[in-house]
Amino acid sequence: MLSLFLFLPTFFVQSDGGESDPRWSGFPAQDMLSYAVQLTPDFAKQTVQGSVEYRVRFAEESSIVQLHSLGGGKDWSVTYVDVAGNSLGDTWAREITTIQFPQTFQKGETVTFKAEFQGKPKDGLYFRNNRHGEPLLFTDHFSSRARGWLPCEDHPSDRAHFSLDVALPPKMVLVGSGVDPEEDGVLETVSEIQSYLFAFSVGPYSRVSEGGDDRLVPHFIYRKDKPIARRGLKYHAAWMQKMEQAFGTYAYGKYCVVQVPTRWGGMENAGNTWIMERLFDGADHGIGTLAHELVHQWFGDAVGYVEWKDAWLSEGFASYFGPWLHEADGGGVPLSQAMAQSRTRWLRSKIARSRPVRWGDFQKPDDFFGSSAPNTYQKGAWILHMLRGEMGDASFFTGLKKYYEKNTGKGVQTADLQTAMEEASGRPFQWFFEQWLDRPGCPELSIQWEKNQVRVTQTQEGSLFRFRLPLSWVDAQGVLQKRFLRISAKETIFALGLGYTSPRIDPDIELLYSNSPIEEVYLRERAE
Repeated sequence: MLSLFLFLPTFFVQSDGGESDPRWSGFPAQDMLSYAVQLTPDFAKQTVQGSVEYRVRFAEESSIVQLHSLGGGKDWSVTYVDVAGNSLGDTWAREITTIQFPQTFQKGETVTFKAEFQGKPKDGLYFRNNRHGEPLLFTDHFSSRARGWLPCEDHPSDRAHFSLDVALPPKMVLVGSGVDPEEDGVLETVSEIQSYLFAFSVGPYSRVSEGGDDRLVPHFIYRKDKPIARRGLKYHAAWMQKMEQAFGTYAYGKYCVVQVPTRWGGMENAGNTWIMERLFDGADHGIGTLAHELVHQWFGDAVGYVEWKDAWLSEGFASYFGPWLHEADGGGVPLSQAMAQSRTRWLRSKIARSRPVRWGDFQKPDDFFGSSAPNTYQKGAWILHMLRGEMGDASFFTGLKKYYEKNTGKGVQTADLQTAMEEASGRPFQWFFEQWLDRPGCPELSIQWEKNQVRVTQTQEGSLFRFRLPLSWVDAQGVLQKRFLRISAKETIFALGLGYTSPRIDPDIELLYSNSPIEEVYLRERAE
């Protein structure tokens, strides 16, 4: 997902925030197995009527099921019934509905019940005209907006099967989570997915074929945008092949992109990526964004995360391997240049030195993709880039392949990635992950080039960092030298020899660091 907030409303209440806030946590006492949604939209009134049938398995003895929900109101009603149609008691408070059953269920038992709803959805499901004035109905669930119309366990730790049956108006088609609908209004997922990845759109779409892979179904594009869309939709087959070779098998039954008025630049719904309406208008025709979103199908979707503070496991991966893919197709800048741009953007952000990547004091999950986006995206990408340098390519890609294959279809924590990389390299990396993820900032360096040596001083407040500092210079014999200086002390001195020239710090863009507020000082005197 690329972060880009647009005009759609949000409905959140301020609180202490963090994973301990029940609104942003999961419900470990239960496991949502499936959601079967039926929906009849009324485009003229911009209302929907429908139901969802739930199957829930209990992880412990209980007589209740809890769902995230924005509740009912003047224009929106939700009621709960059992399989016989009898009303179930429910209470609602602070975006959580608690449904009370007349009996107690034992650990491992399952229950089936329904929610029936009608009216104007509060959030997550929208009637909008597209930029050409054509009507659409679409979801935009990320990060926690599914609850605005679909009571659900709205948390990344829970995955379930979804099915959808929509009464389609004439001349409109359905696209969304599950197999290609062939205009019959029915979808069903093959894989279990998170509630925020359950997505669908109904509208008068045209189709744009890309080819090269049977899993690429024709994309869903506005008719008037087909000519410009074709300029960007050319590399998915090659990208899928490269991703599968590097990491493992694609996890879903199809892939396509869909134009919608999403609040995001792109949103990686499993098997069908939402893209903002104007994506193809730019100079690169959206190719960089398309690469980023495809990476998410592996990292973020197939391998997800179970706590919001680990969102970097999704966005950091896409922000690193998106440019990696785009460079390979010949249209993108070199990865080193992309990382230099990423470093500059992060260093200029307000939160670079004040928040860690794994940040526990968020007010709502959107914070990771809004105010903390530079950490989630740019610093997340840099963590992978530096880990690759520490491990070397062979161990790095071996570790990521095992990490993906072991955890496909699951949510993970950073510790799972750490374990995979330690096993692949035979080296401990707890220091690396704690340093880069759990403390803010980066090394602040003063670099002094002296007569026959370089002096490196860490100037940041607080703890010292441990890292490899890449240096290059031309020695007295005219030979280019490159070394990695291992830094862990306040001050480190490295001998270069008399007569060196052309000294450079980090010539190949391999370290996240800053030499501000003290600028790099060139003090080397000409050898006598």
